[in-house]
Amino acid sequence: MENIEVLKQALPYIRQYRGKTFVIKVGGELLQTEGFLDRFSSDVALLYQLNIRVVIIHGGGPQLSLVAEKLGIESVKVNGRRITDDRMIEVANMVFSAASTDILGSLRSHGTPAVGLSGVDGELVQASRRPPVKLVDQETGEEREVDFQNVGDIETVDAKVLDVLLDNRFVPVVAPLGADRAGKVLNINADTIAAMVSTAMPAEKLFLLTNVGGVLENVEDPESRISYLTESGAGSLLSSGGVSGGMMPKLQAAVDAVHAGVRRAHIIDGLATNSLLFEVFTKKGTGTMVINDSDESEYLEQG
Repeated sequence: MENIEVLKQALPYIRQYRGKTFVIKVGGELLQTEGFLDRFSSDVALLYQLNIRVVIIHGGGPQLSLVAEKLGIESVKVNGRRITDDRMIEVANMVFSAASTDILGSLRSHGTPAVGLSGVDGELVQASRRPPVKLVDQETGEEREVDFQNVGDIETVDAKVLDVLLDNRFVPVVAPLGADRAGKVLNINADTIAAMVSTAMPAEKLFLLTNVGGVLENVEDPESRISYLTESGAGSLLSSGGVSGGMMPKLQAAVDAVHAGVRRAHIIDGLATNSLLFEVFTKKGTGTMVINDSDESEYLEQG
């Protein structure tokens, strides 16, 4: 009987999200965690069977560093951002393709047809090479000019190829690469791609799966999770230094997506069992949700 009650609780959400688009970003640190892909693919399979249109964007930073090291290629990062020289972009092509294939195989084992592509395919992501920038090196405290080389900043996203796949009941699995107008392949932050793809679709929800349980009031206390933030509240956290490290680009991506019209953005712990389903089908959820300021009163009235 308990399971029946759970189904009844989920029914309004099932009705609400049928035919809607969810963009799910999966970090590379999750992909290398044993058992994650099987659990994740099982959750995606359920969403798929409920006729929710799912787009998956994946990262692969840890895998890229590992393979580069094995090949004798030094991974150089400045303030956590990778310099992608010509040899590194070749490795990225190889590593991201392998990551996509792993995801496709796992989805197939759960009966979910999927297609792998990158931002280069179908002119999905058009980008430009990031120009050299002056910044303060956090390691030395000195200002320096850094050329990130084959790193791209997104100019436009054309979601037409994703719509074709979704309309034909496929789950697109997108690797974090784009290209400029001349066809030069560029490495692009996966959080940024996820935010801009969710905007271009447009998506009902953006999910950013990471290895922590959302935004925390106290990073030392996992129980201090903030269940929701308005767009302005999240912006204040970012500008005041209330979040740091890898959470910064994720929260910024969530804010950007909501600002551009995505109804909800969620940062959740992808390692927690069924966290994605709990976030979709329960009011309380498991992570941090970012909403538009104008939606706050309605959200609170719903209890």
